[in-house]
Amino acid sequence: MFKKFDSDSTSTSTQVKASVQRGIKSQIAEAHPNIDEEHLDALLPKKPPLVQYKAGQHLMLYCRRVEQEGASPSDEPVFFQQRDGPILPALKIVHKYPSLNFTKVTVDKGAIPYLLGGADVMCPGLTNPGGEMPADGEEKDENGFDKPGLAKGAGVVIYAEGKEHAIATGVMKMSSAEIREKNKGVGIELMHSLGDGLFLNDDL
Repeated sequence: MFKKFDSDSTSTSTQVKASVQRGIKSQIAEAHPNIDEEHLDALLPKKPPLVQYKAGQHLMLYCRRVEQEGASPSDEPVFFQQRDGPILPALKIVHKYPSLNFTKVTVDKGAIPYLLGGADVMCPGLTNPGGEMPADGEEKDENGFDKPGLAKGAGVVIYAEGKEHAIATGVMKMSSAEIREKNKGVGIELMHSLGDGLFLNDDL
């Protein structure tokens, strides 16, 4: 998605209203329940408010304003969202705050070069030895059926076997239960990865 992205790829920028920012924070807290409110407040401070950039027809970048001594302030990408999909963190933010517990998966080492080339995550990359997803069936739905560890459409941070830092973010194309059952096809749609245009742009 961000392969050819640069600061010129953005068009209009607007300050995010307080009510919208609360909604963004609520969505992130729901998608990543292990992140506490204190850390969320640091990522999305009330002042100065978030700045929203339009990048292409259906892509929004949410940035926090960074004051710089002796220079005009810049806007640091923190999260992004395509259409009405999940709000995903920028990889540099994941690296900057390694203690944050974003919802995550791990791919086996064989998948690494494909992801860095911009390919989606295939199911075997998650089910092979070295791959890892949250367990299924630890919670029940309202009808008493097992809930998958990750639902279809969930946003995830992608780590790789043997690597300390996250290498990508993406959206689940199947639930974790379906991935384990079918074990073929695209499991996660890649949205943002190491070395792409968003990763190489520190600010806007």
